[in-house]
Amino acid sequence: MKKNLPNFLFFVTDQHHPDCLGCYGNKVLKTLNIDRIAQNGVRFERAYVNNPLCMPSRSTLFTGKTPRGHHVRTNGISLSWDEKTLPEVLGRLGYRTHSVGKIHLRPFGIPLGYKAKALDPKEFPESRDIWHTGMLSKFPEPYFGLQTINYIGGHGDYVYGDYFIDLNKKHPSKSKLLNSKSSLRPLSGAQESWKSAIPEELHISTWVGDRTIEFLEKEGDKPFFLWCSFPDPHHPFCPPAPWCDMYKPEKIPLPNMLENAEELNMMPPHFQIAHKKGLMTAGTTTRPTKMSEEEIREIRSHYYGMIGLIDKNIGRILHTLDKMNLTKSTVVVFLADHGELLGDHGLCFKGPFHYEGLVRVPFIWQWSDHFPKNRVVHGLVSLLDFVPTILEIAGSSIPEVSAPPKPIKSWMSWASIPGKSLVPLLSGEKDNLQSSVLIENDEDYLGLRLRTIVTDRYKLTIYQNKEYGELFDLQEDPAEYRNLWDSPAYRKVRKDLVWQLLHKLVETDNPLPRRICHA
Repeated sequence: MKKNLPNFLFFVTDQHHPDCLGCYGNKVLKTLNIDRIAQNGVRFERAYVNNPLCMPSRSTLFTGKTPRGHHVRTNGISLSWDEKTLPEVLGRLGYRTHSVGKIHLRPFGIPLGYKAKALDPKEFPESRDIWHTGMLSKFPEPYFGLQTINYIGGHGDYVYGDYFIDLNKKHPSKSKLLNSKSSLRPLSGAQESWKSAIPEELHISTWVGDRTIEFLEKEGDKPFFLWCSFPDPHHPFCPPAPWCDMYKPEKIPLPNMLENAEELNMMPPHFQIAHKKGLMTAGTTTRPTKMSEEEIREIRSHYYGMIGLIDKNIGRILHTLDKMNLTKSTVVVFLADHGELLGDHGLCFKGPFHYEGLVRVPFIWQWSDHFPKNRVVHGLVSLLDFVPTILEIAGSSIPEVSAPPKPIKSWMSWASIPGKSLVPLLSGEKDNLQSSVLIENDEDYLGLRLRTIVTDRYKLTIYQNKEYGELFDLQEDPAEYRNLWDSPAYRKVRKDLVWQLLHKLVETDNPLPRRICHA
């Protein structure tokens, strides 16, 4: 084992709108503890996901590959057991690897047409049906390099796993309080929004904080990889008291509302259908997302409360690091797997709608005495850059598959994963590393395949075999109100961006396995 290995503590939230933190400019939401990470470290202003859905994005965070590289191209696809993962590589270096909360590398459901009892629970350890039938009462370990696990599956009123077992064992009468029928006040009708009756001390975010602190107190004397993954603020939007009333709806800033009736008509047809009629996608319900201003304010106020409770528990964990004198030896990262539309342009939740609120995420790094304080990076980065950055900090090479025992340099001209180490940006050595980032999205329910490229100024989205598309000038129109796809004035810009997208797709293709001989 290498000496002086830094620890890694990752705070991961689920479906987190990039503007919903104090350090990202929100004037209402109080996130003092997350803001402290930014004040003591480096905040990325333009960090993008490579897929706006949970499973593909989390698989990228674990493997460093694009969705088409690890094959989890949408929700409901299992990450292959053959994939090399970040915790697996760090475990071989001597790290103690542990996860608390949500993982989501294998589905919450089971294969269509099957019953749970006909399946091997070890193949579907994150499945709700497998846990509810009693086929699992403890998560099988290890799991994609995670040596031990405190597991939560699901969200809100449909959580399960170790958290639910703990709750029923210690407080058997309380689990029914998770349901919307037990809401502290009558339901308003706002989509998936209520005031949870579960006490704060029994809430999933508190449980994640408790288990994370327990791990640190027990195992903090060893180099650790600690995945602290909060299922919130993913819908349903149901914080407990006092957080459900912490932010008054009338004081909540509204999202980028529809500018006028014509705005959605400039977008691809599924935007309009989702807003007006409802649409089944991998990330949305079938209900229309068109809501009144009062409904939007309620959802956003509850969403703020969920983030506030997360921030409180992050503060408890950071205090534990300080108390144990682990702060200086620990790389702390705050990130989200993807964003949340949260009413932007009349839409909610997630799906094939590549607005900034969904595809841009908070991304904050702290490492005392190594990264500068209060640094803001405006250069483009993506979650593809997460794995190579961690590996460089840990002093590890990127894992290879079927590499020649004595590689010839000319054969190794391409990196085995497409991301770039962010260490030059984190250290202050550079301000930019790449001119564009790529977002992939296959929406099987709708038969859509989207590819988006984001540059310093523009964002372009193309759809397979469709005449329509999206083009936004983020400099002139940061709220993305005017789709310029059909604008004659932007015809050359569109053509240039299509070429850049093509080159980015080729650049990020997987070069593995390596050739082992001439022929």
